[in-house]
Order: sequence, then structure tokens, then C-alpha cells
Amino acid sequence: MSNLEDHGAESARVKQLQRALFYESQFRNAIVSDAICFFDANITKNIIETDFFYKDDENNFISVPDYLGVIAPCQFSDFINKWAELMIPDTTQKNLTDLSVLREKLIRIFEEGRREYTINYWGENINGKRIFFHQLFLLTKNEFNEICALSIIKDYTKSKEWDDEYLTSELEKYAYEDPITNGMNYYKFKEKVVEEAKNGSIISLDIHSFKIINSICGISRGDDVIKAIWECIRFGIDSRNGEFAAHINADHYIIFIPTENKEEIISRIKSITLALMVVSVDLDVPQLQPYFGVSYWSPAKKIELAYNESVTAKHNAKFSQKQNYDFFSIEDTKRLVAEKEMMDSFEEALARKEFKIWFQPKYTPKTHKLEGAEALVRWVKSDGTIISPGVFIPLFERNNMIRNLDEYIFRNVCMLQKKWLDEGKNIVPVSVNLSRVSLYYKNVAEQYKHIAEIVKIDPKYVPIEITETAAITNEDVSTLADNFHKFGFSLIMDDFGSGYSSLASLNLMHFDTLKLDKSLIDYIGNYSGNRLIEHTIALAKELGIKITAEGVENETQVNFLKSIGCDNIQGFFYSKPVNSDDYSIILEKQEISTNHSNVDMIADHLFEFNQSLVRTELYSTVVNITKNIILDYTEQHDWKDETAIQENDYDISVDRITNELVCPEYQEDFYNFLCRENLLKNFTTKNETRIMEYERFYQGEKRHMRIIMNLFKVPDSDDKYVYLKVYTLI
Repeated sequence: MSNLEDHGAESARVKQLQRALFYESQFRNAIVSDAICFFDANITKNIIETDFFYKDDENNFISVPDYLGVIAPCQFSDFINKWAELMIPDTTQKNLTDLSVLREKLIRIFEEGRREYTINYWGENINGKRIFFHQLFLLTKNEFNEICALSIIKDYTKSKEWDDEYLTSELEKYAYEDPITNGMNYYKFKEKVVEEAKNGSIISLDIHSFKIINSICGISRGDDVIKAIWECIRFGIDSRNGEFAAHINADHYIIFIPTENKEEIISRIKSITLALMVVSVDLDVPQLQPYFGVSYWSPAKKIELAYNESVTAKHNAKFSQKQNYDFFSIEDTKRLVAEKEMMDSFEEALARKEFKIWFQPKYTPKTHKLEGAEALVRWVKSDGTIISPGVFIPLFERNNMIRNLDEYIFRNVCMLQKKWLDEGKNIVPVSVNLSRVSLYYKNVAEQYKHIAEIVKIDPKYVPIEITETAAITNEDVSTLADNFHKFGFSLIMDDFGSGYSSLASLNLMHFDTLKLDKSLIDYIGNYSGNRLIEHTIALAKELGIKITAEGVENETQVNFLKSIGCDNIQGFFYSKPVNSDDYSIILEKQEISTNHSNVDMIADHLFEFNQSLVRTELYSTVVNITKNIILDYTEQHDWKDETAIQENDYDISVDRITNELVCPEYQEDFYNFLCRENLLKNFTTKNETRIMEYERFYQGEKRHMRIIMNLFKVPDSDDKYVYLKVYTLI
């Protein structure tokens, strides 16, 4: 029985071994079934013992060792070197960094407990065809405790090409698709415009005060609105006609239409505007107010230039009372050229000290004593040309150059104050304006403290003025105010009442002085205006804040402000802005000087009025309507009006222009607007600005025009004046 049992046990072991070998064979056949080549190697002995074959594209088997010029059995390392030399044109591929020490690499991997190692690389098959190899090494140990490897090489070319194609499409999607709208982004838009290479129009679009939607409704709802605007644009343009659009960022969009026809462009704009009205209702958000700017484009023109032109036109549209779109014009081109010249000459102008410091004194109304002054800047070029602050300051703010100018003004005021102090003059504080751009530099207070220390002037002599709007829109203004106070500066809130005033915010912002804007002062004499100013001053006093009134021009205003406790007054009633030499004399005398000629007063008024107007007019006129005299007529050199004003008589000029130049349907309104009798009858005691648009003939064509009229008086004169500025819109 014992022999039979032993025989049975041996038979069972043989069957078990046969079964294992069968399964191993089946597994081996399965994993090499789609291989183009496979071989066994003894890694420990560094040897490939048997010949093996490569399957070409026609399923022919080729002996790999014969093809490589080695004879099996051969060294594993020699085989790998020959394989790399003949089958891999580029052995610098990232995955082949360990190829020269592959045997050592496989031994180390096995000792670390890993049983697989894969290499992927581009190579060539035996027929010279480019192929992507996937080479897998399966590591085991044989009965002699030697590390062995089954190497399986497969053709992954199609998979690799599919992966590359997918990756490319994903990268293109990331690079060219807007993540919010899923439409094209600005980069793809520019590329498509260049590819199309058609003449057409670039239209930029944004929404007025879109930040309000994010603030009130949240960022998520803001994104919903951005998507809805995109859908309105998509349905408002005709893609079959080659029209397309993109979302740039936030509420900014850009559209291309392959036409220069204004009617077609305006039609698209109106269609989109109408669709946007529904968005506000559907999403329950504040009413969307879109603005459009249009610039023409041709393949010879840079897209960035056309886009910037459309943005310029869009900004013009925001100030238009008639329509929500504007077309970039020659007038805009001239302004941009002038702005470019100003930016290019800025650093040189600083070095040449072309920016001059002027001073407008502040007086105490009860004692008429000099209380302080505000530093103003004038750009006087080397050729004598004077550039208004209303032109260059907004430009430098947009281009972040204003910070250098702010520091320049502050440094020079400090130096002048120190000079006058050393001369023994009884100096008073001279406040310096800090632009909203400079507020966003966290070290601005430290920088100004450093400048004052270098000049050796006490910060109390150079207060800092910050506009109400800049203060309210800057979240860090409280910290900024605390820093300035820590270094000994006092703070003045400028232009209070010109924006969305928040009386409750005064206590939070820690300002020392509140400067009432001229727009509030002009209401003096009106019951509601008087009460508003009276209560504002009373509240400020309770909070320990001083009050300065700016833009004060007549005795009635002075008396009222004095009666309700205004601390000091700044304005033409006491003094116009003066240069440093004249201000030095004022310091010596400490007296009020108001005996300016009417000519000076008129010039000063026009200078201040023009600070708020950036656009260059075609022509302007100053008229004494009391005496019916045209004092000045200035025409742009490229505006060739064949019937320019010749007479000194204002009434005659109005009659002739109305009858000869203005289109018939506008003549009555035009005449009534300019009629001297009407102006005198409706003239109020305060300054007033009126606007009218009309059409006239110019060189045989109709022109859409706008007149801005400023009616004003100057102190110590009963005469009434009109300042007219005329523009062309389209």
C-alpha cells in the first residue's frame, strides 16, 4: 500500500505541475498575444539565452538578434545598446534616462519589492516606420534564485496619437475657451480675426457699474449675468455672416462684424441692448446699462490698436446723453496722439521741472486771516504751452504715472515750506492732493514721512487731501488714515458732496477736515441747499472735524458760511490760485487780495471750467452777453469753417449761423438756445452749464454737433458771460 500511495502522490504532483505550467503558458500567451516582440532574459547573469523574433506590419517574423547584429545567446546589456542604436533615433527622450544602466535599474526595482517596470518611447520598427513603443518588464526569480525578466514590446502608436490629440484639444480648450461662457476668449478672438482677414468693425461692450451686481447679488449671480449677456450677444449677431464675439473678462466683451456700414452696426447694438433689458427681469438684478464703442479694422491694422480705439469710443458713449454707443473718430485719434506725447514726455518734464506748484489760499471768514493753502499743479512746457490738470491728471491716473507726480508735488511743497520757514516767514499748512492710485500703495504713508524727514519739515505743515470717492472705494482707507496720523500728518476729505456721500462713514475714516465741494456751495441761497450744508457742518463739528468750503465766489456765500461756523474758505472771492512767488508775498502780508481785473477773473473761471473737459473742442467762444460783445473766438486749426465768425456782434453772429449753417429742422431750437435775450432773462446768480445737440452743414455734409454752454459771472462785476464749446459727435 505504501508504494501505491507514493506513486499516487507523485502522480498528483505531476498533474499539479502540468496544470501550473498550462496556466502559466495560457497567461503568457494572453499577455504577449498583441505584442510585436517579446523575450526572456536572465538579469542576474546579464544574458538572453534564446533567439526571439519581431513581427512586422505584414505579420512576418524577423529574428531580432540577427537584425541587430548579435547572436543569441547574447548579453542583455549588449542587446539593449544595439536596440537603442538601431531602433531609437532619439535616445534623449525623458523616459530613456536610465537606458544605459537598465540592468542595474531592474535589479534595484526587484530588490525594492516591485515586479514591473515600463518604458514608453518613440522609435522605428524594422521597416523604418515611426512607432511608439510600450516596453514592459515582468520580473520574477527562477529556481536558482536568479532575477529573470519577461520583456514584452507592444505598438502603442494609435493610443499615443489619440492621447496627444486629446491633450492638444484640452490645451486648446484651456487656451482659447472662456471658462464662464464656454465661448471663445480674447486670445482666440484675435487669432480668428487675423485668420478671417476681412475688413470690418471691432465693437467693445461693457456694463455700467457692473460691480454693483456682484456686491448686491453675489459673485455666483454675477457669473449668471455674464453668461446671460453672452447669450444675448450670440443671438444678437449673425454667425452665418462671419460675425463672432468673445468674453474678455468681468463684464467686458468684444464683437467683430465684417462691415463698416454704420446702420448695420447700430442695428446689432440695438438688438443686443434690447435683449439685455430682459436679463435684468429674468435674473432679478439691477437694470443692465450697456455701452458700446466701435472702431474700424483692416488686416493691415493691429487688433490691439483697434480694440483700444473701441474702448476709447465706449468711454465717450458713457458721457453721451443721447445714445449708448460711439464711433472712434479722427478727434479721438488726435487726443490719443496728444496723450501718447504727454506720456512719452512725462519723465523729461519732471526732470525739467515743468510741473509748477501753484497755491490757492484758505482764509478764516470771521477774521479774514490766512489759514492755509492747497497746492495745485500746472504743466508749463518749455515752449510756454500750458496743459490743463483736467487733461493730464486723469491720463496719468489711468497709466499709473500719477504716483511719481504725487511724490514730486509733495516733495516740492515740503521744500518750499522749509525754504519759507528758514526765511522767517510765518508759514501755514499747505495741503497736498493724494490720487486714488497712490492710495493703493501700502507704504505710501511711510514714503511721505521719509520725504518730510529728509527735507526736515514738520508733517503738520503738509496735510494730505484725499477725495471722498477715493476714500469710500478704498477698503484700507482707515488703516491708511491711521498710518498718516501716526506720522504726524492731518487728513482732509476733498470734494465732499460730489459723490455718494456717507455721513456715517466720516467717523470711521478719521479725517481731520471736511472740504465741501463747490457743487454744494452753489446751492447756497436755496432753502434745501442751505439746510443740507448747515446740518453737514453741524454733524462734522460734533465729530470734531473742521470744515473748509471750496469754490466760494461771492459775499452772500461767505456770509452764510460764516454764520453757520465754517472754519475756512477757499475760492475766487478771496484769491485765485497763484504761483509760488505771489504766494510768498501773501505769506509776508497775511492779507486778502481780491482786486483782480475782469479779464483775470474770466480767464481763471474758464481755466477751472475746462479742467473737467477732456475732449478737444472744434471751436470755442467767450461772450459778454450783457454788452453783446464777443470777447474771444478760438477755432481748431484743421476745422475750416467757410463762414467763420467775423463780427464782434453776438446777436448778428447767432442770426447768421442759425440761417446759414444749421439744418432747418434744428434752427428754431438752436436760436432759442443761443438767443441773448433768453439768456439774460433766465440767467441765475450761480454758474450754470447747459448742453444742446443739433445738426449743421459742413463742407456739403451733415454733421452731428454738441454745444456745451457755461453761463457765469465774476466777482465785483454786474456783467454776465457765456462760454461756448462746440464739438462734432459723428
